[in-house]
Amino acid sequence: MKSLHTPLDIHGLKIPNRIVMAPLATWFSDESGKVNEKHLKHYGDRKGPGLMIVEATTVSPEGRLSETQLGLFDDNQIEGHKKLAALIESNGSVPGIQIHHAGGKATVKTNYGLLPLVPSRKGVKEGKECRELTVEDIHRIQRDFARAAERAVESGYKYIELHGAHGYLGTQFLSPLTNKRTDGYGGSLSGRQRFILELFSLVEKAVNGRALVSIRLGAAEKEGLTLEEGIDTAEKLKAMGIKIVNISSAHSIPKLDELDDDRFSPLLNMGANVKRATGLTVIGVGGIKKAEEAVSAVETGLIDMVAVGKAILCDPRWAERTLAGKGEEIELCIGCRPCKWFTEPEKCPVRVKREKAVQ
Repeated sequence: MKSLHTPLDIHGLKIPNRIVMAPLATWFSDESGKVNEKHLKHYGDRKGPGLMIVEATTVSPEGRLSETQLGLFDDNQIEGHKKLAALIESNGSVPGIQIHHAGGKATVKTNYGLLPLVPSRKGVKEGKECRELTVEDIHRIQRDFARAAERAVESGYKYIELHGAHGYLGTQFLSPLTNKRTDGYGGSLSGRQRFILELFSLVEKAVNGRALVSIRLGAAEKEGLTLEEGIDTAEKLKAMGIKIVNISSAHSIPKLDELDDDRFSPLLNMGANVKRATGLTVIGVGGIKKAEEAVSAVETGLIDMVAVGKAILCDPRWAERTLAGKGEEIELCIGCRPCKWFTEPEKCPVRVKREKAVQ
């Protein structure tokens, strides 16, 4: 497990090992968007990752993916986040948080009556209740990200990740499938990149060296955004000073012509492509469930850090067991489709089995 135990120093941020707890949503909050005891127990139970990224946390009231999504759009939410960041740090992990705006993936219902905002009406499914962003709206949302980042720093988070993947607002601007604008924020690749590049610059300035700013970059999709365009975006971010990127998909997972290592998913191989092309520190993700998979991904140099999501949801001790060389004791995710943890978490088969064993 030596490769996973190797610490990283990224621009002064010392991360004790190469395991990342991916920012998977729990939907434990309410209209207030505040941290509660359920969040503290969930993250407190999951010890061991070098970097723990708290789930997608909305920066604007109209950018919610769920009515129960965490928020950092109000100063009243800081107190709970202080408790959460302190708890994560006390358990030996670097506390990180992903800040997020759902854009066109929000609904009037999830936004408590507020209309979702999209880069362009063209390209949106017919009948969708939404409004096209004005330039003033764009600048306001960018400022919302910056203010959320400042609240994150005040809360004690050391790593701040801008969500630019999975079909959310960053992807909606970057992808030609959802960005049909004809002004400076659309059209050519440079126009479609503008929102993300400006966003990174603004947040980096607001944070002012008090935390490491990263981005979860949707680097490609099946049709629309190409991997070459995603790499170009990563290279431009690097030129602006970004030190680390978390690579995932845009609207969908693309098929790659060649895989660096066919033992791993196209998603993780996409991270390897970005690392090789840019030289950036890369967090890779893609269905890692077994300890030996995480070891190989880092040991072979495909990626620098391995993000583990559903496997850590299923077994809170996944990272501890992996780092201790006890991979055979891991309670393995069985890959329910759809994932029970996100539909009916109390029915997750692995969780049910564990709880029955305790009784």
